[in-house]
Amino acid sequence: MSIERFYNITIAVTRMSWSGESSAEASVGSFSGHIQQANAELAQQIAEAWGKTFLVWCDKTTDVEAGDTLTIATGDHAGTYSVKNVRQNVVGVNQHLELTVIKDIA
Repeated sequence: MSIERFYNITIAVTRMSWSGESSAEASVGSFSGHIQQANAELAQQIAEAWGKTFLVWCDKTTDVEAGDTLTIATGDHAGTYSVKNVRQNVVGVNQHLELTVIKDIA
């Protein structure tokens, strides 16, 4: 079975873009992915709160970079997240990206 069966959430991506001397968040697009809370050890390693640190799995061709902002509009994980790290898992049949993200607290 493929990991893609878990990609059941639509996630929008924005990225800071410069024009002249000003910057603004610009839409990069959206993708289907899976989000889950990271374990306490990972949160501690990156010096973040355990309840705010999540992992997102998505297709290996997804256009996402550290520093991007992810938005989930609906469901239990609705909110905005800052991408801290993008890790490529490109070995075997379940090739994917694993994003370490921090949920923004309003």
